[in-house]
Amino acid sequence: MAILKTAAIVIKTQPFRSSSLIITFFSKEYGKIRGLAKGVRLERETRGALYELFSHLEIVYYEKTRSDLHLVSEAFLLDSYDAIRLRLESITYASYFAELVEELTEIQDPHPKIFELLDFSYQYLASLPGQRLARLFEIKLLNEIGWLPYLEGCLICRKPIPEKGFFSARQGALLCAACAKSQPDALPLGRESLATMRYYIQNDLSPSIKWALTKPAEVELERLMNRFFLERLNKPLKSRSFLEKVSLASA
Repeated sequence: MAILKTAAIVIKTQPFRSSSLIITFFSKEYGKIRGLAKGVRLERETRGALYELFSHLEIVYYEKTRSDLHLVSEAFLLDSYDAIRLRLESITYASYFAELVEELTEIQDPHPKIFELLDFSYQYLASLPGQRLARLFEIKLLNEIGWLPYLEGCLICRKPIPEKGFFSARQGALLCAACAKSQPDALPLGRESLATMRYYIQNDLSPSIKWALTKPAEVELERLMNRFFLERLNKPLKSRSFLEKVSLASA
């Protein structure tokens, strides 16, 4: 049984029996891992606070070879991202990012860039609008796991698409105007939205966060991403549904 240490962010927790927690982490070196922290829910046990959602930790765990549920022996807090916990909106977006990573990644499939994306987004979530960060997060995540389609040409006819086109969630692809006529689910992808997606893919996180995005393009991309995730996952995301309620309540 190997003893491993890694930086990791908590993306899901669930009670186990009367005193323990099963925690899903996204780690820097090993990708998504599940760990059992024993006894942390006991009345006088203070370690349980370490495993709050979104906490950035250094964990030490015993790797089990016959199970994907490992035994967490120690954890040290690196960053709690306290600022995002002060507003309901930022908490909800943080939950959305965590749920996306939980749903779209495989156990022990390393993606250091996804770990960096989570850390980066949680650092900026307290000071930037969640909706703006969400579009960047979605596109970067999809690109990293290989779900984002080729954005330079039409899937069907291979015609180059220089400025604007259509996006089919069912096909998971970009289409030209002519080919989109045969795909009832294809939604318009405007010039600014397409340019934004291309820019996010081609550039690092720091310059991408400075990219100016108008409200209409933001709304268009949000609609496309929602349709795409619903098609791919065959279910609505719980955090996404709650986020829509929060947005309606604050409108």
